[in-house]
Amino acid sequence: MSGPLGALERALLRRGARDVTGLAAAVPGQFARLAEELAAAGRAGTRVGLVTGVHIAWAPAPAAETDGPVGTAVLAAALARVGAQPVVLTDEPCAQVTAACLAALGGRPPEVLPVSAGEEEVAARVAALGLTHLVAVERLGPNAAGRVLTMRGFDVTGSTAPLHAAFTLPGLVTGAVGDGGNEIGMGNVPAGVVAASVAHGDRIACRVPVDALVVAGTSNWGCAGLVAALARLVPARRDALAALLDPAVDARALAAATAAGAIDGVTGRPGPSVDGVPVAGYADLLDGLAALARA
Repeated sequence: MSGPLGALERALLRRGARDVTGLAAAVPGQFARLAEELAAAGRAGTRVGLVTGVHIAWAPAPAAETDGPVGTAVLAAALARVGAQPVVLTDEPCAQVTAACLAALGGRPPEVLPVSAGEEEVAARVAALGLTHLVAVERLGPNAAGRVLTMRGFDVTGSTAPLHAAFTLPGLVTGAVGDGGNEIGMGNVPAGVVAASVAHGDRIACRVPVDALVVAGTSNWGCAGLVAALARLVPARRDALAALLDPAVDARALAAATAAGAIDGVTGRPGPSVDGVPVAGYADLLDGLAALARA
């Protein structure tokens, strides 16, 4: 975690629901690589796909979680500001929440796939979008047995469209942001490291790899870190990008998610929190990232 973006990467390891330092240690340099790829997409004006949405099926009132769509909306806004064309993808159980977050920040509605879609259908739909990059943000993927499991080991394969299938398309630069070991991209982390780093890690570990993985205390924070990195890499847009790190921006997107029915993925309850951390509990982290973005 050295180099000009090292301080940003270290800041993202603040504890959310769990300690992620073990996962992050397995993927050195990948944060910088993904940030540089996104900056390149901005210079080229290409289309960048962002895949998000987790359905918390074990909750008393099952719904999409707040971690993922909020950060994706902020990252999509940042990509547009550097010249890329963001395209957000999700599935039906997470569509309403994802759309609300995007709308709160002036983004376009997401592409929505049905849960019943097969892997070939997913791949064909995504291939038709003309993307150059595809990044998963807090999007669960299959374990070694092909099942999609939450951090509690609850099987949500039946309410999760197989969007992971798009990450094998040829010619795409792929990336991911995750915080628990069961998300798309965690195939970059050795299975034994996941097993040692998180509860139920031997069962839940997603084995789908990407070109570059970002690990953070929450995936929303990982997106904020990428926005700060873009501000460092695209100086002409630094102020516009740093403005997206204002805690009020995050709070606006989170409020929109909650109003659309989102719940906290750790507590299973609605409210302004992410992975058990209240919105006021990480405002200083966003302020710190904004300061590093302008450094």
